[in-house]
Order: sequence, then C-alpha cells, then structure tokens
Amino acid sequence: MDSLASLALATELPKPELLKRLPQNREDYIVSRKMTKHILGQAIWQCIVLFIFLFAGEHLIPESDISLQFDRPTGYVYPGRATDWDGKDLYTKEMIMKHGASRHLTFIFNSFVFMQIFNMICARKIHDEWNIFQGIHENTTFCILWFVIIGGQALITQFGSRVFVVSLYGLDGKQWGISFGVGLTSFVVNAVMKLIPDGCCPKIGKDSVDERRVAANLARKENKL
Repeated sequence: MDSLASLALATELPKPELLKRLPQNREDYIVSRKMTKHILGQAIWQCIVLFIFLFAGEHLIPESDISLQFDRPTGYVYPGRATDWDGKDLYTKEMIMKHGASRHLTFIFNSFVFMQIFNMICARKIHDEWNIFQGIHENTTFCILWFVIIGGQALITQFGSRVFVVSLYGLDGKQWGISFGVGLTSFVVNAVMKLIPDGCCPKIGKDSVDERRVAANLARKENKL
C-alpha cells in the first residue's frame, strides 16, 4: 500500500506555479517547516482517533452480529484488547482461534488506512494551497492507483481472514461507513493546519527559503516603524 501511494504521489507533474516560488539551496533539508507542521498535525490527530477507538471502541463501534457484540445485546463491538483495565480477560486465545482477529481491531486497521488514503490527496499540495484537488483529473496514474489502493484495502479487510490477521467476517455496512467518515477527517485536519503559522512548528533542517521569508517579514516591520 505504501509503495503504491509513493508511486502515485511521484507521478505528480511540475506545475507552472513552481516558477513563482523562491529557489531552494542544494544544502536545504528536504522536509520543510511547513511539511513538518502537516506531518505532526496528521500524526497527532490520527493517534488521538485510534486510541479513542482502541480503548473505548466497545462503546462507539456498532455491531450488527449479536454473536460479536460486547456484553450482548448492547449493539456494540466486542473489544479486541487482550485484557480490560482491571486485568480481566477480554479477547482470549480461544476467541482468536474461533473468530480470528477481532472486528474491533479490524475496524481500527481499516480506519487508519483510510486516513492515509485521503491524506494522499492532501499530500499532493505541500505549500498550503487550499485547493488540494486542483489538477487531480490530469494525473490519470494517481487516480488509478488511488482507486486500486481502496480496492486492495476492501479485499484485505473483507476477505483477508487469517492471512492478513483481520476478522473472518470482515466489517459490516455501518462499520465501513464510520471508517470512511474517519478517513475524511484528514481533509479537515489538513485545512486546520493551514491556518496555523509555520513558525509554531520546529525546523528540523536548513531551509533557506524560510530564512529569507522571515528576514523579509522583519524588514517590512522595520520599514513600517
């Protein structure tokens, strides 16, 4: 999946707008402060979402199959954690042998992947452009690979079984809908991060463009004074 995503993003052709950007020096670090901002923003958000579903999934994730519900018939998925907070056994080895991996952890896996799938579109633009869909229809390879990744994920989740360590029963319709919705939050996080100044994030390497931009802003302030 990661290889296909990298290949898809590598097919983006240079745009005329690149000529309006300040040139980078050869010594500059490949990851800019702006890129660091988005990487940290998406990572923090994804960790928060996944930890919530991991430790409270039995209260949030609906389950249509009564035999897979937590303290049935509550209507929520049986937790896939090995033990509860008090050390009580939850998803035991016997359950793994009978049902394979839990639907709970399969849902978390699917939600995580869908956040990456939608973040692929956000990653097409790395300079805080608002229209992340601009020119996407011109890159046929990206579109084809994007749908191939979605199709591959669907096949793995629904039919991967013990080979890919997912639930033998896949996910039901509601769980798929929630996974899809969770994935869409990547767009929201991407938009929010564009409102945060780059200076709030650490610079992990030399960035001459950023340094020149800061110097220009200071010069403007001095001129106003």
